[in-house]
Parts: sequence; C-alpha cells; structure tokens
Amino acid sequence: MASAPLIMPRPRATTSSAPASALHDVDATTCELCGRAVERGIARLVAHFEHMPDLFLHQADLQGGLYNILQGEKALVTPYLTQDGRQTVLLHREYPAVFADEIGARGPRAYDVAVLNPAFVINHDLSLVANPTGQTRAALERQRQGRQMVPLLAAVNLRLIEGFDAEAHARLEAAFDELIHAGADAERRYLGVFIRHWELEDHIYKALEVLEDWAHRQRDISLLVVQSYYDDVGRVFGGRYLNIWSQMAPLPPLDPAYCVGAAPMLHRPYASF
Repeated sequence: MASAPLIMPRPRATTSSAPASALHDVDATTCELCGRAVERGIARLVAHFEHMPDLFLHQADLQGGLYNILQGEKALVTPYLTQDGRQTVLLHREYPAVFADEIGARGPRAYDVAVLNPAFVINHDLSLVANPTGQTRAALERQRQGRQMVPLLAAVNLRLIEGFDAEAHARLEAAFDELIHAGADAERRYLGVFIRHWELEDHIYKALEVLEDWAHRQRDISLLVVQSYYDDVGRVFGGRYLNIWSQMAPLPPLDPAYCVGAAPMLHRPYASF
C-alpha cells in the first residue's frame, strides 16, 4: 500500500491560485527552522572551503556544494503538497526571479539556491510554483490587492573570484544588484564571496571595503567574504560576516587591525520568518 503523503492535500480550488481571503498559513516555527537550515548550510560550506578550498575549482562547484549540503536538511527536503495535489520540496537551484525586474541581456534572472515559502507552495498549483515566465508574477500581483505572498524564504547567490580586478568587481556588483531587486521575492537574501588564493592582500582588502560599503547601504542583505588557501607549505583562512546572521561558522578575521573600525555585524533571529 502506498504511504500517505506527509502533508494532506487541500481541497482543490477552481483557479490556479487561492484568493487572498482563503490563503492557508504555515506556522512560524516551520519557517524559522527552514531559515536556520539555510545559514547552517552556508556555515558548513565555509568549513569545507576552509579545509579544502581547491574542491571548488569553479563557481558552479560552490553552488552545487551548498545545494548538496542543504539536501541533508530535513526541513528543506520534506515534500509539500501543492494546491492541485502535486508534491515538491522547498529547496531548488537556479530558481527564476518572480518580481525582480530584468536587467541587461541575461533575460529573467535566477537565484543560485532558493528555498520556497511553504505557504506559497500549498496555496498554488505546481505550474505556478515552478514559476514559468510571467505567469507566477501575474497571479501573485492579483493577490497583492488582498494579502501579499512572498514566494521565497531565502535567495542565495554565491561567487568564486580569482582576485578583485574590475571584472570581478562587476560580477559581484551584478550579483548584489540582483539581490537588491529581490526584496519582493525573498524574505532573506544572501551573497557569499569566496576567494581561494594566497597572495591577494590588496585584493581582499579592496573587496572588503566594497562589500562593507554595500552592507552599510543594504542592511537587509546578508554578506559573507571568505579567503582560503591550503598547500603543503602553509595556509590562509579568514573572512567577515556582514549584516544579519543567526548561524555562523568560526571565521577568523582576515586582518584584526583592519577589522577594528569596520562596520559591525548584527546578530538576531529570523524575525520575519
């Protein structure tokens, strides 16, 4: 006999999204557990990067690494039933932006790793949860006339850079700009910057200066910069957390003297989850 679904299906609606007055809630504890799982996964990725930075030869390795780590978090891979009785989990890669405006020639943007809002999943058909171009935005904008539904609990962008030249600066700025425009898409937004080289003192301090300025201007985006190098001669490891984090890996400063006057880190639980 087939096992029962983990979450019982809601009565099927006659439209592809529930009216605002009929939206079903998910308890805040579930959302907080999911949020903490994301930050715990990022902390584990940092720990892997500390001990074996050369596991991550390309940016896609970082993104896939975080996704694989988060697959071990039960809260993120427990199946939820959509409004039309289909099953999906909260954790996804390359999830397309919903409300964020398109920038440049890249077309609709996608977040490297995304965690769906469970309330968004259970209140919509799978066709809208999958977020085909235009359809999900239109459905949620209709709901905005009543009660707004934020589709994601978390959106994460990760970048692996070889140094902090003009090209790297432009790549990071594009990733950060995506998150600035993602306020209507996600409750929490993260940018992680990873550097796996030794002699980058000038570069890492330039990167820190820029990221601290961005963090000061956008307090609701959580940033992380990590440098790691490991060979048979020696090692370098350090970094900074900027803005709001509730789960962090042990991360020695890149330079204690440099960090004395830096923008403070803020620590608080997921108040919005």
